[in-house]
Amino acid sequence: MRRRDRAIKKIVSWAMAALYHRVQVRQAEGLTASGPELVNASHFGGFSDPLILAYAMDRVPRFIARDVIWRFAPARWVMNWVGAIPVHKPEDAGARTSNDQMFRSTYAALHRGELITIFPEGITVDTPQIASIKTGSARIALGARADGVEGIRIVSAGIHYENKAALRSDVFIDIGWPIDLDDEISTFVPPGTPEDASNREAVASLTERMERDLRSAAPDFADWATAHALSDAAEIALRPADGSDSSVGQGDKERLARLVEESDRAREVAVAMDRYQADLDAMGFTDQMLVDGLNRPLSFSWYVARTLVVALLLLPFAVIGATINVIPMAIVWLIGRRRVSDAMMATVKPLGALGAFVVMWGFWLWLAFHRGGAESLAAMGLLLPVYLFAVIAWFERVVLLGRAIKGFGRSRSLADVYATIWQHRNAVVEAVAQVV
Repeated sequence: MRRRDRAIKKIVSWAMAALYHRVQVRQAEGLTASGPELVNASHFGGFSDPLILAYAMDRVPRFIARDVIWRFAPARWVMNWVGAIPVHKPEDAGARTSNDQMFRSTYAALHRGELITIFPEGITVDTPQIASIKTGSARIALGARADGVEGIRIVSAGIHYENKAALRSDVFIDIGWPIDLDDEISTFVPPGTPEDASNREAVASLTERMERDLRSAAPDFADWATAHALSDAAEIALRPADGSDSSVGQGDKERLARLVEESDRAREVAVAMDRYQADLDAMGFTDQMLVDGLNRPLSFSWYVARTLVVALLLLPFAVIGATINVIPMAIVWLIGRRRVSDAMMATVKPLGALGAFVVMWGFWLWLAFHRGGAESLAAMGLLLPVYLFAVIAWFERVVLLGRAIKGFGRSRSLADVYATIWQHRNAVVEAVAQVV
């Protein structure tokens, strides 16, 4: 990678670690590593989507973004630095009336073998279902090939959010469904017709294929709560309880989840999953951890004891971290209190969090340098992220402990808690089994 791309990857990695609890990526090895590629991505999370995709893919992509973003000086500097390509939408006010420059810039980037990412729906959607995609992506692909770009590969990327409006939630990115445009061009272009973007039938055919692939990669559920619950329930039903094989294929999981969603028992499965998920959240572990290493009462008891010890050890660091980060944390809390759509919150909250922490950390670094010189500056630079993650880890431990006390208040021992958790897990498996 170029130095700029390495810097972007590092910044995005830090952002992911701070903003999300768990980020999982499913992608064939080297799929987005080289050659001219056009990635069609789902657009559920506003500003969060480009961050997640830049983290998930093998290279730093060049995003096609609305030109209105360039009207603001700080945003214009960032967009130019990351190599974004502006596109004009008719509904946006402005002098530009065509996108000839966007197409030329995109063709040139593909000639150089770069990775281009576009959100072909053209809007951010609030439900976990793909909107009808526009023809721009197909026109770019066909136009670039006609311009002489060889080996264009089209890829779909679906982003699955646990809760896109919340910080420290989980996110999964499914990248695949490649189309080799040179090999498959006859599939989209009728014999004897032009193989470029002027061929409306070819554009429509390729757009239809792109939309079908993107729907396969992205969520396709009634709402986010249902999508998350049924996906988790499918994974649990596919995972052997004896720990013999804890890995579950994402494709199998998504297909089973959609099968459950289409049945008349989806609500029953979701209720069972919500109850079991409350158990897992309360104890601070996952289903995979339970079947892998906590499937015996003794190992379960040791885990609870270690969790309490870790929480006590983190306490001093968490107190310091909370003190030096109280202002940005308060800003993030206030942003979360605003009543806006989930899609807007997915943009505003990460931007507000990153901006507030950058300003606050800049102040502490300046103060350290002013009072202690370069050595104090270096020490503060190393300790600031340590203190922040100590706060996050400790706060999550306290929340989980509170849930455990509330959820298992009637249990007389850890053995009772252990038995209740397994009873609720078996109820999820049984509910899914009734569907199939």
